[in-house]
Amino acid sequence: MMRGKKIYEPPRYMTVSQAADQLIQIIQRRREEGEELGMTEDTMCVGVARLGADDQTIRAATLRQLVSCDLGGPLHSLVITGQLHPLEVDMLQVNAEPNALDHLRMIDSSTHSS
Repeated sequence: MMRGKKIYEPPRYMTVSQAADQLIQIIQRRREEGEELGMTEDTMCVGVARLGADDQTIRAATLRQLVSCDLGGPLHSLVITGQLHPLEVDMLQVNAEPNALDHLRMIDSSTHSS
């Protein structure tokens, strides 16, 4: 048995790609169960790696697109957007993957949603 013995495993970091893949699996499972979903595979997200470092990486894309997006080494963060102000949409376009913002729809004159 393992009484009193501590086992230390090497650190492992989840990538944006892994997080997006796991979220898509959850979305698909909940859809099959008939649950109401707050997000879909086409929800606008932002993947961030090594924020503040010289080699930081930022990608705006749908959850589906981020599954295949390689942001390099750790540390990674995944931001899931809700309703977006037009200024936020403009800033996302700077780092957006091709066709990532095509599905955004305008709710009113000052709000976008995916």
